[in-house]
Amino acid sequence: MHLRSVTLITFLLLPLVALCQYKSVDSLEYAIQHDADDSTKVLHINRLVTILRERNNTKAFRYAQQAYELARNINYQAGLAPAQENLAWIYYRLGNLSEAFQLSVDALQTSELQFDTATMARSINSIAAIYFEQKLFAQANNYFRRAYKLNEAIGDHATAARTLANIAYVHLRNNQYDSAILFSQRAYDLSNGVENKYTRSAVLRVLGDIDMYRKDYHNGLIKFSQALQLARGDSKTYHEASVLRRIGHLYLERNQPDFALKYLFENVALAKKYGYQDELESTYKLISSAFLAKRNHSKALEYQTAYQLIHDSLYDQKNSEYLALQQARFDSEMKETQIELLTKDAELKQEEINNQRVWIYFSFGCLTLVLIIVFVLIYNNQIKKRAHDKLAEKNREIALQALQLGNMNEIKSKLFSIISHDLRGPLASLRGLMNLVEDTGLTQEEFQYASNTLKQNLDSVQENLENLLYWSQSQLKGLQVNIEPICAKEVADKIIALYDETARSKDVKIVNELEKDMHVRADKNHLHMIFRNLLSNAIKFNSHKGLVTISHTTDKGYMKISVSDSGVGIAADDVVKLFNAETHFTKLGTNQEKGVGIGLLLIKEFIEHNGGSIGVKSQEGKGTTFTFSLQLHKSYIEKEGALSSSF
Repeated sequence: MHLRSVTLITFLLLPLVALCQYKSVDSLEYAIQHDADDSTKVLHINRLVTILRERNNTKAFRYAQQAYELARNINYQAGLAPAQENLAWIYYRLGNLSEAFQLSVDALQTSELQFDTATMARSINSIAAIYFEQKLFAQANNYFRRAYKLNEAIGDHATAARTLANIAYVHLRNNQYDSAILFSQRAYDLSNGVENKYTRSAVLRVLGDIDMYRKDYHNGLIKFSQALQLARGDSKTYHEASVLRRIGHLYLERNQPDFALKYLFENVALAKKYGYQDELESTYKLISSAFLAKRNHSKALEYQTAYQLIHDSLYDQKNSEYLALQQARFDSEMKETQIELLTKDAELKQEEINNQRVWIYFSFGCLTLVLIIVFVLIYNNQIKKRAHDKLAEKNREIALQALQLGNMNEIKSKLFSIISHDLRGPLASLRGLMNLVEDTGLTQEEFQYASNTLKQNLDSVQENLENLLYWSQSQLKGLQVNIEPICAKEVADKIIALYDETARSKDVKIVNELEKDMHVRADKNHLHMIFRNLLSNAIKFNSHKGLVTISHTTDKGYMKISVSDSGVGIAADDVVKLFNAETHFTKLGTNQEKGVGIGLLLIKEFIEHNGGSIGVKSQEGKGTTFTFSLQLHKSYIEKEGALSSSF
């Protein structure tokens, strides 16, 4: 009864609060229209943008640019820092991470010179959010903690509580569940002492995320509903949209698709109105799942297609933004290095001037003083040498960073080349086949044949895309390896089952001779991808009624696994090109199967990162054998040693 009364009072007060907020916006807009182009106008615009930036991106962006330009024109540094920070946050919401990062760094530097701790904290928070978007959780966590300390230092408990909630969410996304609970509870305790709806809504949203993580949907729904009321009462449109999506997801997890769709479509309306593309992407996928649960396959396909379109667009944008962000970070580090070099140079010059003065003052001294000067000069030369060595080291670091950036650009060009040349063809063939099925009256036999062809094309495109995505991730962000004991035979059996239909279509027999009790130390996902590529190639380049054999040997604590086929083999000139990224090439399979030619490059990286190696032997017309090695798990090595010692 008490909870119902509180909820009723909240709903009655929300319109009044919103009305007061809109009056505040109107009064600021009126003041801005009548202000002269001076510092007061900059302050008014910055205050207005701070209110609008979580409600109306378009309007906030226009005013933020105006404040930024005016502050620069009148050289009003105290107003420039908040303008830079506001503009950086809006760029972040729009997905332009490189601009957001550069403006956040500029805002931080400007606010430090002005001793503006509040803007410093917001700028650091923006940098943390950008690192979080790049899944650099350790860096994001460090910057959020810095922002929290600054907010606590100035007594801004509302922002400090939101920052603690952000830290909790970083830990949750990084699968650090205990830390997420600890910081979310601290955020909740701190938020209870402030009268700020946005803060309490943000904290409740994270608490709901934790309930969702442990599948406590009842309590999660209570927290999300409270967060939604507060977000709407504070007119925080982006926050409102994110909570609507979470509620829809929760109902979908509870197998209540009709309730889920109600909230998800509300999210779509808000996201479209204010241009929240990342929200649209996630929501379209959830809507497709909801319609699939309702067995409305046409609607599920419609929203899956909409999701795929916006996903592809955002994926390309994020890739471009990643490289641009790397360039922005490189430029920022370059500026810091240049400042450091100039400082060192000034110190060296001042040191030389001081040495000259010392020489003038003591040149007429006695021999003892002359000896002292000689000692001082020798000592100063050593200091100078160390300083020059440091400068040389900095120059080497700059050259290395420039080389890394150049390599990233080459990888980007190669990636786009593969996408445009090696995937466009299969996708065009796939579209043509689908148009044929749609537009032409086919017999049952023709339809069956077309369906089989369509599935083969889809399997080929999916396999190529997965290889391409794994390879691009390994090149741009590096491989993450999670070593654990794995039964190689079980993994091989799963991949054989995956390709059973493909093998039967070519009448290829697959024999798995691996022992069930042999375990290797490797990353499970990597081992899946290794077997998948090797078995796919063995079937693809095998002849009709061919044979594929998976066998092994052991040697000095390593398991050597061989995948052999009786297919067409590989020319000697091509064997040396297989594992070289610079001589990337593709060949059609015996049934004209098409690949993108990076599968072997990918598994070579996987095997080497898992502590092994790979080799190949082939003879044209007789077949090919790929052999890779992985370290045996210690339990098998000990068992093998025990057996040996018993004889």
